[in-house]
Order: sequence, then C-alpha cells, then structure tokens
Amino acid sequence: MTRTGADVLTTLVVAADEDDVIGADGDLPWRLPSDLRRFKALTTGAVVVAGRRTHESIVTRLGRPLPGRLTVVATRRAGLPVPDGALTQPDVPQALHTARTIAAFTGRDECFVIGGAEIYAQALPEVRRIQLTRVHARVGGDTVLPAGWLTGFERTAGERVEGDALPYTVETYERS
Repeated sequence: MTRTGADVLTTLVVAADEDDVIGADGDLPWRLPSDLRRFKALTTGAVVVAGRRTHESIVTRLGRPLPGRLTVVATRRAGLPVPDGALTQPDVPQALHTARTIAAFTGRDECFVIGGAEIYAQALPEVRRIQLTRVHARVGGDTVLPAGWLTGFERTAGERVEGDALPYTVETYERS
C-alpha cells in the first residue's frame, strides 16, 4: 500500500519551562545537552517544519540546516535564500502539506514541527502528537507558547531526567 501525506503523523517537538517560555533573545534560554541528543535521535532522517527565525538561528549556530533532516521553512519572505537541506513554503499550511508529502514519499510515517511560537500556534490544529520537554524552572524569556496550547491533548507518557543544568521531564501528549 502506498502511503500518502494524509497518513503521516504531525508531531510538535518543543521544550518549555513551567511558564511555557520557549525562547529568549532568539535562542533557547537553557542548555540541555541530553535533550538535544534526544531531539537529534527523534528527528534525524525526518522532515521538519520550522519558521524562518528558527531556521536562521539553527543555520547561525551550526553553519547549515539540521544535518540528516530536510527542513521545510515557513516564511512570507519570497526568494529567501536557503542552503541545501532546506526549502521554503509561503505559509504554515503549505509547509505542513509539503512536509507530510515528502515524508510519505520517502517512507516515513511522521514529520515534526520544531518552532517557533508562531509556527507552533498555527500548526496546532493539525498536530496529533506533542513531544514536550518540560523544564522544571522559571527562566523567563520573550517567546511563550499560546495560552491553552495543550487543550485537547492527553498526557500518555512522561519520564523525569536529571543530570543537565536543569531537571526536566520528557512528556508525550496525544490528541484526545
């Protein structure tokens, strides 16, 4: 049976503190090496959807898009230059459609939404699973998830992690 984009699970991947803060000054407000390794393991080989600012912050940090993944960048900036490993779409619905179509074509059953806050908010109606890293701190920042963003989801798994600068819990939510 041939898989279609409609068969591909859309999963939101996010790290947030106790107040749903996800960013500060265009970057993550913490360093959690073990969670970054988990993110890499979860998304390597997959198609990811990111907003322009998230994509640019990754390219600035790594010098390229996320290795081993194809990034579909949702941006209103026509003609945005993108390096190999990325492509653009003019809005979130088209970026999600493209990501799911490519994932299905390559035999994957899941694609990932990786940020930022505006992209998360627009993608939420199409998301069926959330992989949340809940950082057990109040770090402050200027980028926050929308109020009620977990409404309609049920927590199905959770595991506390210690050993990084801050303790956190890796939680999975499924649309109920």
